[in-house]
Formats: sequence, C-alpha cells, structure tokens
Amino acid sequence: MNLTKDRYRLFTGLFFLAMTIFAIVFAGERFQADGAYYLFHVVDSGNFRIEHQRYILAVSQALPLLGVKLGLSMHAVILLNSLNNIVFFFLVFLYAVRYLHDRTAGIAVILFQVLGVMHIQFIPMYEVWYGSVLLVLVRSHLLHNRYRSIPDFVLLTAIMVTVLFSHPLLFIPLIFIILLDAIEKRKISWKLLFTYAVIFSGWYIIKKLFLSEYEAGKLSLLDFGWNKAYRNLFHFGYLWGLVVFFFKYYTIPVLAFIFMMIVYIVRRAKMKAFLLAAFFFGIILLINITNENIPEISPYFERMYMPLIPISLLPFLYDFFAQFGWKSTAGGILVMLVVTWRIYLFCSVGMMYSERTAITERVIHQAQAMGGSKFELAESDYRGCMSWVDWSYPMETFLRSACDGKDKTVTVLTSEDLDEGRNRQMMNDRLFFLRRWDPRADYFINKNYFVVKDGPYKKLQPECR
Repeated sequence: MNLTKDRYRLFTGLFFLAMTIFAIVFAGERFQADGAYYLFHVVDSGNFRIEHQRYILAVSQALPLLGVKLGLSMHAVILLNSLNNIVFFFLVFLYAVRYLHDRTAGIAVILFQVLGVMHIQFIPMYEVWYGSVLLVLVRSHLLHNRYRSIPDFVLLTAIMVTVLFSHPLLFIPLIFIILLDAIEKRKISWKLLFTYAVIFSGWYIIKKLFLSEYEAGKLSLLDFGWNKAYRNLFHFGYLWGLVVFFFKYYTIPVLAFIFMMIVYIVRRAKMKAFLLAAFFFGIILLINITNENIPEISPYFERMYMPLIPISLLPFLYDFFAQFGWKSTAGGILVMLVVTWRIYLFCSVGMMYSERTAITERVIHQAQAMGGSKFELAESDYRGCMSWVDWSYPMETFLRSACDGKDKTVTVLTSEDLDEGRNRQMMNDRLFFLRRWDPRADYFINKNYFVVKDGPYKKLQPECR
C-alpha cells in the first residue's frame, strides 16, 4: 500500500493508538532510574523539577504534575506520567502535519518515537528525546522557508533555543541541519545567519556562566590527561565490537546512513555525502573518545547516541522517501513493518521490566507487613536477582508503595547506600535517606501522598531464591 492521504491518516492514527495502549499497559514500568527520581520530586514538591537549564523537562512532567495539582491518586499520576510523552509526540506530529503541512515530517516524528530508544521507552522523561524530535520541526521550517513571516520566525527561533537547552549534544545535529539546508540552497540568508549567531552565542554564554557540577563533570571527560577511553579505538577488537553493536541496536539508522551515502555518491552530491559521513562518524568518535562502549545497549548510551537518529534519518526521509516513498507500495509497507517491529520489541523489553516490578512489589509487601516505613534491602538480593537496583530505588519504592495508600508508604535502599560516608552515624529514628547522599527528616515530605513513620531502618528478608 502506498501512503495516500486517507491511508496516511489511518496509519498514523493506529500508531498513536497502539502507543497509547502500550503506555497504559506498561505504566507501572515506565518510571525507571531517572524517571523515578523526577516523578518522585514532581509528586513530592507539587512543582516542576528543572535541572541544568534543561527547561524542556517541564514538558516531560506536565501531565503528572497536573494530576498532582488535581489531587488525583498515585495510580492516576503514574498513568499520566506514562502517557505524557505520547501526548507530546502527538502534539509535535500535529504541528508538523497541520501547521507546517509536511507529511514527511509527520513520518519522521513517528520514527523518532520508535528508533534509537529501547530502555528509554521505560524512562520516558529524558530531555534529549524530547529535544531530538524538535529537530524534525527545524528541518521542516528551513526546508519550506517557514521563517519569513514573524510568527514562523519566532516559532523557529523558540524551537532551536529549546533544542540547544535540551541536551549539550544536540547542538551537533542542529548544526548538521543548518549546514544541510545551506548546501541545498547554496546560501544562508543574513536574517538566519544573524539569528544562528545570536542563538548559539547566547546558549554558550549561559551554559558557561551557569554550568552545573554534573555537566562540568561530563565536560571533564574530554581531558585526555586522565581519560584514556580513546585508546580503545586503536584496537581492532574494540572497533569490530562497535560495528556489531551498531548493526544490532541501530540497524535502521545504520542502513539509512549507508543507503544515503550510496544515493549521494550516485547523484554526485559530494558535499552532502561528506557532511553526512562527517557528522555520523563524528558523533560515534566523540562518544567513544570520552566513554568506553559496552557490548549491550543501556539507557546511557541510548541518550549519547540519540543525535545519530536525526543525522541518519532526516536525509533519508527528505532526500529519498519524500521523492519516491509516497507513491511506492514498498515505501508504505516498509514504514509499517519498521514501526510494528519496534513496538513488538518494546513489549518484549516491557515484559522484562514487568518481572522486575513484580519482585519489587514483593519486597514492598514484605516491608508493609513488617510495619514501619524505612527498610534495608537484603545484600544477597541486590547482588543476585535484583542486581539492577540503582540509586533511585528508594524513590521508586516510595511511589509504588504509595499506590496502596499513603499510610503504607515504604522506602527501601541498599546497605551500600547506608554505608556511604557517615550515613550510619547520622541515622536516627526521625531521618530517612532519599538516596545515599540525601538525608531528610521524616516530616519533610508531601503528606498528601506519603507518610514516613519515625523509626529505624529494618532489614528485609531475601526475596531472591
């Protein structure tokens, strides 16, 4: 089937329906790691949790915060948290299709929602994901000259600023899109050139003046005096592992890149071929001179490699699919198969997270039966079947236990957390640890959702058998 207008509407409608069902079914699994941290703070403070000037985080927290403001149950807040990114992508889709009248951009929004993310589907608050999809709108605005009127110019400027403040790495694909547009038009208007200069200069100055400790730590990875990760690139075994890694976890983006390199070479579009290769391999090089790649995909590397998605997919969609895909039966089938395959994979990974959730629920029920609010996870558990327990586990157990009622709130952390620094010396019956370096008084919490009872930390019996 080719993607005629009616079939386009049917396909996109079914896609967002499928993703909505996915979000509802796996709502209880979609606040892992950083997701639990941000969701807890939204519920506890009744306000947005914005860090590192990444104000797009407010967008990722909008629906759960609305639920808190309305006084909805914890179950409802968790459900809204899961639906939030689906609603956001749908609104971006509507902007692309209805306002910019760009159906290719609509397909890009859909593919950005399913490609390059696996574990991040279960941590759907990452600002880099929210920022990346906005690059589709930048590409569409520039391609169709939607910056000449004042409203379009203001919108494009706001979108680019938001992209830059979403994640430090996103300036790279933004520059790629700007240069790609300049190559296609063989010029950059003075209006746009001045705008780019102001936006990038302002972004750099603000980040320089208000650089957070976290982002400063990330920048320190570029210090090759102590960081020797770049040495891995001189070993064939490591390079071959990278090839296997990308073909396994980034199959579609890699194939799109290879295909477009061939297309550009055949068309003798040397500048486009050079630009695409330079930015595609440049991202991979940057990540691997600052980090040692692991053979299995993780949320961290999904975030780091996310700039590859716009760099590889936007040229394919606009320089090939937009020209041939719409009228081709194969084009429509290809998009449908890719989307269906990815949703199947999400459900498969979701079952793994469901198994983890079931274990956590057993831990919570054991704690609730013991009485009290503060508990220490058995060491054999987090070194055994619960080895995935991380720094945000106390907040995750806060949220899950509060679904049974605020009076049944419990928080669980590991002995490693309690052994950190002087934590055990600091412990008293009126104190709990939100995470290992964050002690808090029992009363200092949102009592509309949580109740922390005074008392000591109690050791739980092992759940792993």
